[in-house]
Formats: sequence, C-alpha cells, structure tokens
Amino acid sequence: MRLVILFAMFLFGIGCSNVKVALSDSNKRIEVAEKSKSAYLKSEAGKVYAFRTSLIHTADEYIGTPYKYASTDPSKGFDCSGFVYTVAKKNNLELPRSSSTMAAGVPHISWQKANPGDLVFFGDRGRINHVAMVEKVKGNELYIIHSTNQQGVISENVMNSAYWKKRLLFAVDITIYQKGKVKA
Repeated sequence: MRLVILFAMFLFGIGCSNVKVALSDSNKRIEVAEKSKSAYLKSEAGKVYAFRTSLIHTADEYIGTPYKYASTDPSKGFDCSGFVYTVAKKNNLELPRSSSTMAAGVPHISWQKANPGDLVFFGDRGRINHVAMVEKVKGNELYIIHSTNQQGVISENVMNSAYWKKRLLFAVDITIYQKGKVKA
C-alpha cells in the first residue's frame, strides 16, 4: 500500500512539473503563434485572406442602409452595384459602377466555388440585373450581403429564397479585379 502511495505521489509530482513547464511555455507558444500569424499575413495567401475579410467587415457595416437607386452614398442609401462599388472602394479597389459591367470581361465561376468577398450575379432572360457580395458558402447554402429595393442592405442565404435562387447566374473572384487584370 505504501508503495502505491509513493508511486502515486511520484506520478503527481511529474504531472505537476509538466503543468508548470506547459504554463511557462505558454508565453513562448503565444510568441511563436504571433510570429506565424505575422508571417502568414505577409504572404500572398495571407494578404488575400486579409483583403477578403476586410471586404466582408466593410459590407457588414452597411447592413440596414436603405435602398436608393443609382446611389453610392451611404447617408442616402445604395442600389446593388452602388453598395458593392462602395465596399470595394473603401478597400482601395476600383470596380466598374454597374452590375453588368462588373461581370463583363472576367472569368465566371460557379457560386459553389466562391469565397468570401467574391461577387455573385443574378438575372433573367440572359440579362444581369443584380450583384451581391458573397459572405460565405456552406455546403448548398450561399450567404450574401446585398442591397435590395425592398429591404436595403441585408445578409441572407439566397438558397432559401425562391426569387433569388432561380435568378442566380454565376460568381466572379474579387481578386481578379485586385490583380489589375480588369480595367474599371
């Protein structure tokens, strides 16, 4: 019995010393994590991630802004392309002003391959008449932020909307514009 108690105390002592080492190493782990994060954000992939994240944060700030035809002024409201144009401009990206011009001359991708910050286009009878910003794609769900004439700037899963779902056309990778491959 005495041997069992001594063995338990030995294991407890080792465990406590490992906890102390782990606690003292937490500062080193934080330091390494910060260096890794800093290195990632300086990489090309990190810059793209930061850009996309910034677009979504900017778009979120405008949720609740009313609809106003042909406007890019947040104090008055936005139309769909005015909203996307303003969000991009706040992130130092010049886009064309209309949804059809934003979609012209750039490679189209399926909405399932879109990433946060990408643009998604809607229309009917072969004509583009709406643009939105992808918030996230999760399985068969497509969350966007856009300005609608009924509700202004909102976030929604358009796959739950019979109206938007049947008008969904394609997406465009926002970094195409950022890389200067398209003239605004």
